[in-house]
Amino acid sequence: MKRAPRDEPPETPQSPDRTQTAHAASFRGDIQGLRAVAVLVVLLYHTELGPSGGFLGVDVFFVLSGFLITGLLIREHEKTGRISLPRFWARRARRLIPASALVLLVTCLAARWYLPASQWPSIGGDAIAAAGYFVNWRLAAESVDYLAEGSLASPLQHFWSLAIEEQFYVVWPLLISALLLARSRKVAVGGIAVVAAASLTLALTTYSPQTYFTTHTRIWELAAGALCAMAFARRPLPQDVSKSQAALNAGLGWAGLAAIGAALFVVRPTTMWPGPLTVLVVAGTMLILRYGEAAYGVRTVLARKPMTWIGDISYSLYLWHWPLVVIFKVDGELTVPEGLIVAGVSIVLAALTYYLVEQPARKARFWAPSSLGIAGGLTLALIAAGSGTALANSKSVEAPERPLGATAAVPEQETATALAPPPEEAKEDNGDIYKRDCVSSYESTALRPCEFDYSRGADAPVVYAVGDSKLGQWVPTLQELGRKYGWKLVSITKSGCPFSDLRRMRGNPATEYTSCTEWNQQLLQAVETARPDLVITSQFQFYQASKDGQELTDPEENRQEMIRGLAQRLELLKSLDIPAVTIYETPRMKEDIADCVSMHLDDLSACARPRDSGLKGLVVGEASEQTDTPVVDLTEKVCAADLCNPVIGDVLVYRDDHHLTATFARSLTPFFDEKLTQALDPDLVFKVLTRD
Repeated sequence: MKRAPRDEPPETPQSPDRTQTAHAASFRGDIQGLRAVAVLVVLLYHTELGPSGGFLGVDVFFVLSGFLITGLLIREHEKTGRISLPRFWARRARRLIPASALVLLVTCLAARWYLPASQWPSIGGDAIAAAGYFVNWRLAAESVDYLAEGSLASPLQHFWSLAIEEQFYVVWPLLISALLLARSRKVAVGGIAVVAAASLTLALTTYSPQTYFTTHTRIWELAAGALCAMAFARRPLPQDVSKSQAALNAGLGWAGLAAIGAALFVVRPTTMWPGPLTVLVVAGTMLILRYGEAAYGVRTVLARKPMTWIGDISYSLYLWHWPLVVIFKVDGELTVPEGLIVAGVSIVLAALTYYLVEQPARKARFWAPSSLGIAGGLTLALIAAGSGTALANSKSVEAPERPLGATAAVPEQETATALAPPPEEAKEDNGDIYKRDCVSSYESTALRPCEFDYSRGADAPVVYAVGDSKLGQWVPTLQELGRKYGWKLVSITKSGCPFSDLRRMRGNPATEYTSCTEWNQQLLQAVETARPDLVITSQFQFYQASKDGQELTDPEENRQEMIRGLAQRLELLKSLDIPAVTIYETPRMKEDIADCVSMHLDDLSACARPRDSGLKGLVVGEASEQTDTPVVDLTEKVCAADLCNPVIGDVLVYRDDHHLTATFARSLTPFFDEKLTQALDPDLVFKVLTRD
């Protein structure tokens, strides 16, 4: 699924009942209005109509949820002397599951009709995870999955924050109940403060693409709201105060709203999040929770009827808006008119869901307040999960019996009724090194060699294939050659990490990819120790480089640094008397080819791209020329004439926008064999490419 802010993920709030929005029994219009602000900035951000920091609306919701739920639990404990966990969980199920189950079902149906078949299995998996409230952990895993990069955003991605809140709702009543056993508010406040401090520390010190989605790096925001509830539950903001105190109270509330507003325009999608600026947003929300009721304060704006109405429908508005955004963006970025349409339709659907689903389900008498409510909620969740399973197992086309791939006499095809792999299986058609978990992850510095021993004697040729995923795409081809020539083939690869002296930058915000540097050092030692008969490498041509600790922003300067990094490695191998050969870069396409083919099975020409447009910024060829290293160039077989066709000989060429499918790579074996024989000197050909 891809899916990440890889780029910027959407967020889903939860909208507790109005009875939960008071210090005692009164309705807090300022809180409902703040919920409206949060939902609107996220809506405008995702429809590309609003400020760059609109995604921070979820942080406001986290604080509000912590405040409201903790206040609810405290009031129940004060009234009855205990907290009824079944009753609490049943109320949450009745309140949240009907609307979310409806959106899950409709989104799965819409995905089947409007989104590429290549995305169906991933969306189905997301639906199952969303129904089970663990989709945030699924997205956290995929946010660092190199194979998921470049994929369309999931229309169910926004359920990640709902999952965090549901996990909070399961655990938090247990924690509050345990803390209240001490019958000391100071103990309870201290316990919550410890949780908040530990979570905030993790968020600020263990930043990675995963931390955006993980519960333990987000719980501090909900705990911050809980601290407000514990501190203010018995001390509502006094209204009968001096003019100076009233002005101060109102000013503090406005300062909180100003802090959130400033962050909207300061924060960028590349800003570390959660991070230091998240603290500003959380603090601003806490100020409003305390001082929002002040006379002449923010309630004069937030508590107005239009704002409170948007606050009422905010949960459903979050649920509906993101699937619509994804569907409209399937053919490119949203235009302003399209963004306005998405926003308008989202509000209409949210209002209908609020009045026809949320409210009737919450008030229905046919399910009891405890066990029956939970059972009903789980039933709806299982229905949604079932729809996801059906989507995950659906097919668009069948696989041909004997796909020809690159060996086809006539490569051009206009339509596709049978493809290998089918588009929905393309993401998984990536070779044995991934199935055997031999690829080092982004964080790992350890080598994870994959050995394919086809040797037919003690003196069998030893061939090392090393580099990033662009080298990894050729391992299926090299396996076929290994079988033919009796190699002991060793593949050593790492996500996004070329065999190079390059200092690579990655992430949002960009930081030096230090694990790649360390991995390269270990790889050099392994190659020098093994002294293979041949080293084969290739790499992606568009990495972001740094030099002398500074990120290179000029494209040509960046390219030259990449050429230097690879050339240094090739020269080093030459100095060690270890033969090497490189593989020319495969053209990069404009879009995910599996997605495109899914949507144009009757007109494959819609997915063809000019060959030259995908061969810009080349690195391997120039580095090989500078170091007089043999290079294997199969561009003419990947892209016939001037066009790169998406399908050749009933085989899908690319599994995304720049990686070959393993099926197509295998079909290139005879041509690779020919080019390799031509590239190597005769002695090496005799040693490495001679059958027993």
